[in-house]
Amino acid sequence: MLFFDKDRFASLVNEKEAEKRFAEVKPELEKGDVPAMIIAAFIVFVPALLLILCVLWLFSSLFR
Repeated sequence: MLFFDKDRFASLVNEKEAEKRFAEVKPELEKGDVPAMIIAAFIVFVPALLLILCVLWLFSSLFR
């Protein structure tokens, strides 16, 4: 006895049905959403980039 029989498993893992449901969901952006996403990306990536550059600078200065 299997936990999932073939029919039930096929209904749960129907790839085309899942793609169809996913394609129907489209979030609507408001007026200030794009600038907010750009600012959020800068807030996330600039400190990470600065940290990487500082580490590279420290290593390069140590091995001269």
